[in-house]
Parts: sequence; structure tokens; C-alpha cells
Amino acid sequence: MKTSGMLPSSLITAHGPIRLPAYVPVTTFGDKYPLDDLVRPYLPRLAHAAMVSFHYAKQMRERPSLPLLVDSGGFASLFQNAVVRKIGGLGVLETTTDGKKETLHPRDVLDFQEQHADVAFTLDFPVPPAMSNREGRRRLSLTVANARWAIENRRRKDMLLFACVQGWDVDSYATCAKAYSKLTFDGIAIGGLVPRVRDFPQVLRIIEAVRAAVPDKPLHVFGLGKPGIVEVLFKNGVQSVDSSSYVKLAADGRFWGQTSLHLPDASPTERLHLALCNLAVAAQRTLPLSASHLVFGSQWWDRMVPAASAGG
Repeated sequence: MKTSGMLPSSLITAHGPIRLPAYVPVTTFGDKYPLDDLVRPYLPRLAHAAMVSFHYAKQMRERPSLPLLVDSGGFASLFQNAVVRKIGGLGVLETTTDGKKETLHPRDVLDFQEQHADVAFTLDFPVPPAMSNREGRRRLSLTVANARWAIENRRRKDMLLFACVQGWDVDSYATCAKAYSKLTFDGIAIGGLVPRVRDFPQVLRIIEAVRAAVPDKPLHVFGLGKPGIVEVLFKNGVQSVDSSSYVKLAADGRFWGQTSLHLPDASPTERLHLALCNLAVAAQRTLPLSASHLVFGSQWWDRMVPAASAGG
């Protein structure tokens, strides 16, 4: 699919340009994923930007020194302890943990993003494949309402704001995207595709429909960043993707592009080496000299075995 010649070759942010197309690594803060802490110092050398979810961004003590994308945290609406409510015409997310109720309003998301983000995404509500059409339509409507509210109420003009698109089939995704076609968003982001990736031809049809509805804005896709998929997305009208695949593969002892190989019983240092290699390949960047010495000076390549021999 060919895209409009008007699309930018980079996104200009307060912390530097993000050259497109871009593989944007996902990082987290807090204690849940310690490998992310080890990888993070290398991100400015290996990526044009980093993505962090609103939930983990709230635990951020030190901001990475590269352009930062902050999503809305709307993915949490898929959890069993979550309820999406309509309050004042907007979609609000309520979660209950250990008897404590928390409410996430579009205002909370936007206020935080304007303090920390270079690129922000509106509060959206994914529609999983098994959800009823009635609830899917309600979530789509609230996703659009939240995006309209955000573009009308943002204050930081140097923060790029992407409107999130959700749906359950090609037509619903196109309908959602068309709602943004005349609004002054800096880009469009498609969510809810991860559980649909098994039907990859449909995913590509959804992307094509969204691109047709909004032909003049950069297009981001959430969460689809595995080897082999990224290249196809870029060829089909997508300018950027975010993914944690590079670090998940490393945690499992696997190398980007050679996932049939497995490093059994990888140590934390070896997982770091793999993560850096994976990110460099995915982002088409060169490893820093210090990291290259760590990676290629080690002997773990000789320990790689076929995945089947390692039990999967």
C-alpha cells in the first residue's frame, strides 16, 4: 500500500526527532520486570524513542533521555477487576484492587502526559473478539468522546497527541478513524490488534481502512512488533510500532530473527546481551562499542541450541 507523500519523515519532539518508520521499544518502571532496568541505559543509543504505559510511567523516578511515548493505560479495561463507565459524556475506567477502587479519567491521563510525554495517546477502550456488539459500540463511542475531549483540552502544543482507534471489524475501525479525519491530531494509533493477529490478513485490511480514512497523518500500531511482522506493517502504511518483543525474546533466551534457537539457562547478563542485540536488529541500529564488546566477546553464541531440544 502506498501512503501519502505528505506524511512526515520524522516526528519533531521536545527531546529530539523520531525518524520514521520507527520500532519503538516498550519499557517499564518498578520491580516487576528487572530486565527493563538493565536495558534502559542503552535505549538512547539503540532507539529513536521509548514507549511506557501510563500504569508503569507513574512509577518513573527518572525520565529516559530520549523522546518518550506515554499511552493511556486503557488496556487495563480488559482486566476482570475493571469497569468502563460513562460519566459526563466521557469514558472513565474504574478498577478495584484489594478492595480499593481507583478511577482513571481522561483528565488524569492528559495531565500526566503533559508533564512527562513527548507523544501522548488518548484514553481508549479495546474491544476484545468475544465482546458483544452492544458493548463494543459503547466502547468505541467512549473512545471517540475521550479523544475529542483531549484535543479540545490539551495545553502543551509541543506534545504530539495521537487519537486512538478501536473496533471489532474493518468497518468499525474505519468508522472510528473517520471520526478523527477533520480534527487536528498529530497522528492516529490503532489498538486492539494483538488478539486479532492470528487473522493477519484482517489486520492488514483494518490498517488499510484506517489509512484510507485518515490518509494525511502518521499511523502508529500498538503492540505488534514481532520478527517478520514489523517489516510487513511498514510496507502497509504504518509509520511506527511499539513492542516489548525484543526483551521478551531475550528473557526466554531467544534472538531476534532466529527464534528457533534457544539459549538454555541464560544468566541475567546473557539476557541483557540478547535484549541489546534484539533491539539493535529490530530498530536497525548499531550496537554501542561497549555493548558490542559485551555481546560478541562472550561465548553464549556457542551455547545456542534448537528450541525443540530445549523443550520449546
